Amino acid sequence: MAAPFRDDLRSAPTAWTSGDSPAAAFITGLTWERLPREVIDRAVMCLIDTLAAVLAGRASRSALVADDLARAWWPTGPATSIVSGSPLATGGAAFANAVAANAVDIDDCGIYTWGHPGAQVVPTALALAEELRLSGRELITAIVVGYEIAFRAGRCVNHEQSAVHSADRTYRACGSWGAVACAAIACHVHGLDETTTRHALGIAEYDSPDLPMMRAIDTPGMVKHGVGFGALTGLLAADLARRGFTGIEPGLDLARFRPYVDDLGADYYLPRGITWKRYSSCAWTHPALLAVEKLRIGHPLPPADIARVVIETYPDAARLGTRLPETTEEAQFNLAWPVAALLADGRVGPDQMADARLGAPEIIELSRRIEVVVTDDLTRRYYLSEVNDPEGSDSAVVTVTLTDGTVLSSGRVDHILYPEPGWTLDEMRDKFTWLAAGRVAPESVPRLLEALAGVESADDASVLVRDLASSLTPVGAN
Repeated sequence: MAAPFRDDLRSAPTAWTSGDSPAAAFITGLTWERLPREVIDRAVMCLIDTLAAVLAGRASRSALVADDLARAWWPTGPATSIVSGSPLATGGAAFANAVAANAVDIDDCGIYTWGHPGAQVVPTALALAEELRLSGRELITAIVVGYEIAFRAGRCVNHEQSAVHSADRTYRACGSWGAVACAAIACHVHGLDETTTRHALGIAEYDSPDLPMMRAIDTPGMVKHGVGFGALTGLLAADLARRGFTGIEPGLDLARFRPYVDDLGADYYLPRGITWKRYSSCAWTHPALLAVEKLRIGHPLPPADIARVVIETYPDAARLGTRLPETTEEAQFNLAWPVAALLADGRVGPDQMADARLGAPEIIELSRRIEVVVTDDLTRRYYLSEVNDPEGSDSAVVTVTLTDGTVLSSGRVDHILYPEPGWTLDEMRDKFTWLAAGRVAPESVPRLLEALAGVESADDASVLVRDLASSLTPVGAN
């Protein structure tokens, strides 16, 4: 990404670049001094959370394959793979670390995106921070740019999907809009002008991966949300634009989407637009998992005493199904498996989703006792939540019948995604410590957390990644 380019290859502006662009103005003009304190604090927590997710996913087969490819295609460079600790070119590091960040589905979810912004935004910003030796404040500002553009780009890409309530429903997954967000980050840190930035956004949008998300629900694979390709496409788009490559007029600039972008820089979505995950599974499983947690407060629910479990939910969650998974991706995109794992293990983390745990007889037997029912009320509430109706919610009811005939019901449990009840920094530290266990040297965790919490004072934020890489345990030891 740092290679010099020829000024004589630069193109003249096209006709559409003469108008104003709130998105390009925000991307090129945002400075640390303009960031509200709550936005800074949220971005730091997003950084901690995403790095925890990368650590959790670094031993997964998808992350190992992505890292292997990155080391073959983009060997040596200024950035670092957190999967293997290898030095890589900027694009290779962003690609490999993004795949790892989403590998076990414990990374964040973002408003209007129907997906995972942090898994693309943070690896891209970190790779560029290493390449350009960004300060901590510059890194945080770049992360904010990425998230704020991700929220708006996701809304543009999937603006029609909230009105589709049928089996034909689909939408474009994370890499589709993430490519635009990652291009925005690169444009910001490279100091590109508004015209070049608009071309970069148009290139990223036009060349973004077409990711039919619901097909990945029906037949899960390592492709998942396409986050690695979102990060890589965004970086390529920005570098192409720097060299004079032109793009289409970006969707963020179209008149019909102006209401989505006119508030950029005035209304930051980040403080209220991120949900962090306590469970290593698709967010559609979380209402049912919360319902099980509610039942477990008053009842121990030993697996041997459970005769039957009925989950009432909405169509998208029901589509995850109850089939027994054969891969970690099938376990993450499943409704019965994480519920059974929570009942058996008391936790749904990377270990419960790992290939080695998929043969666990106690989870398998519980999974076979789980039924899923779609109800009109929960369906109505779910679709209302997608258009931000106050009556909307992501909800489930779990009813457990014990072998002695006792019937226990959670009642309706609502999972309010945005705004989610706030996490404290201590809770985020606990999540990092949990997911880092066995993946970095134990004695390094407090030091890493201290550095992350104080990242804004760092003169060179790239030190964070190198320190993390030097603390990694061998993958085979995870």
